[in-house]
Amino acid sequence: MARCKICKTKFNAKYFLQKTCLNPVCLAEWAKQDRELKQKKSDKARKEALKSAGDYIKEAQASINKYIRLRDKNKPCVSCGNNREHKIGLSGHRYDAGHYRSRGSAGHLRFNLFNIHKQCVKCNRENSGCVVEYRIELINRIGLDRVERLEQDNEPRKFTIEYLKRVKSIFNKRFRLYEKKFR
Repeated sequence: MARCKICKTKFNAKYFLQKTCLNPVCLAEWAKQDRELKQKKSDKARKEALKSAGDYIKEAQASINKYIRLRDKNKPCVSCGNNREHKIGLSGHRYDAGHYRSRGSAGHLRFNLFNIHKQCVKCNRENSGCVVEYRIELINRIGLDRVERLEQDNEPRKFTIEYLKRVKSIFNKRFRLYEKKFR
């Protein structure tokens, strides 16, 4: 006995992989749903094919930023040390994932976890990152050796689309794991 996917009645399947009873209404509805599903898959594949490398960079950066804000949830701002609630910024949250060496000047470090920490919107955007205060706290968090390695790392890197997809996938998974941990 099988159960019709549309009307939920039980029926004896006459065909292998039969999904519905032989009622014409159910057959028509199943065919319509199947066409819509195939169209959605086709549209998704078409959109994926039209993405540029910049689109993949944005997606990967968004996933790592989301992860950093959750990872540093209970830590204060890396620059000003405040953990108070600021007004919500343009991006819809109170804290950014601030980069010690900015993405503009050191784009090759944009995904380096030692280079990114929770930073209040005011320090990151309005006060240009408060780099001096950021450095002082960064030394306390990761050590002088790692800070100096970040400052001396000027080797350019080329991010492939496969690498960017992997970064997005990894940090979305990490975000979900941390989210379960903080519940």
